[in-house]
Amino acid sequence: MGGDFIGRWRGAGSGRRTAWQAKPGRYSAKVLACGSLLLSCVIVAGMATQAALAEIAAPAATRVADNEKEQGGPGVAQASHTQKSEPETVLRQPEVQKPAPEAAVQMPEARKSSHEAKDLPVPQLVLPDDLAKKIGQKIWLNETDGKRDAITSWNAHEEFASLGIGHCIWFPVGKWLPFEESFPALLEFMRKKNVRLPAWLDQTQIPANPWTSRAEFRKNSNSPQMKELRQFLLDTVAEQTQFMVARAQGAMEKILKTTPDGTEREHIVIQFTRVIRASENFYPLIDYINFKGEGTNPNEAAMDRETGRRQGWGLKQVLLRMNGDTSDPKAVRAEFADAAQFVLQQRVRNLPSNRVFEVGWLRRVATYRRPIADPESSPQRALRKSLRVTAAQ
Repeated sequence: MGGDFIGRWRGAGSGRRTAWQAKPGRYSAKVLACGSLLLSCVIVAGMATQAALAEIAAPAATRVADNEKEQGGPGVAQASHTQKSEPETVLRQPEVQKPAPEAAVQMPEARKSSHEAKDLPVPQLVLPDDLAKKIGQKIWLNETDGKRDAITSWNAHEEFASLGIGHCIWFPVGKWLPFEESFPALLEFMRKKNVRLPAWLDQTQIPANPWTSRAEFRKNSNSPQMKELRQFLLDTVAEQTQFMVARAQGAMEKILKTTPDGTEREHIVIQFTRVIRASENFYPLIDYINFKGEGTNPNEAAMDRETGRRQGWGLKQVLLRMNGDTSDPKAVRAEFADAAQFVLQQRVRNLPSNRVFEVGWLRRVATYRRPIADPESSPQRALRKSLRVTAAQ
């Protein structure tokens, strides 16, 4: 039995094996189908697992990147270099623009050094002809009380003629004096303005004064030459005033050239500008420069007996005497008049022989206190008021 059983199992097994071997296509297809299905499931499961892991890892990576960003670690640049390029450009712009505020901060220093080299700008003086004539008549009134014949004069105790509304100095032949000769410069100025000069004066080089003394000058007061000269000066009041304006403008160049100290130079320009803005028609400046000069000629100075220093009496000394900062026109004009009065009285102390001129000088500078249209700006009224103020002080 045992043998039979064994024989049957073997036979059965052999039959099954024989049967599988007899129909291989049917069983192979089933096996392949099952294997493919199983492989697909494994792949899908693997992909799902990777996705899940990626979702889990993403927040962690984000947190790491954020932590590195906050700490300034290298992970910031490496994590998303392409995405950060644009934000980096925005963040770096303040770094690029930083020099601009620095330059703005340094600009005052640059202006300061420029100022030290070139000084403050000096205002330009421009006077219309109609106003120039009005100013000229006022200056003529100061010089000669408006007397027609006095437009050509030679003052006592002087060695030169004084001509025109501003009494420009004209030296006689062969005479040199320690003053600035202004009449030849006046004629040159008018010639450049196409003003026709008397023929005997219209030469390549303006001639010297043909009258050598006051006595000879007075003797020829009605000569053809003197009459022609007088009429010429009466007809050119506006042009003579414009010459004074040009001289006032050029005065600042002379003054600054003779003032090496930077602080004094700045002070002079500031005070000059104050007077211009306060006077509107430049009358105080024009008249004083014509009256006593720029104050730059070393020969136009006298020794102070107390200090032992030479002191001038021109515009430079007046501007240095001023020290205010108000822009009120009335106050500025008064300050200029006070400074001019001080400088002239100082000259009288240094040169006692000039005392005979003191009253007339003070009368003249007192007119600077008011606009020339003001009736109280007449020399007599202005002097009385100035003397009252001085006495009260």
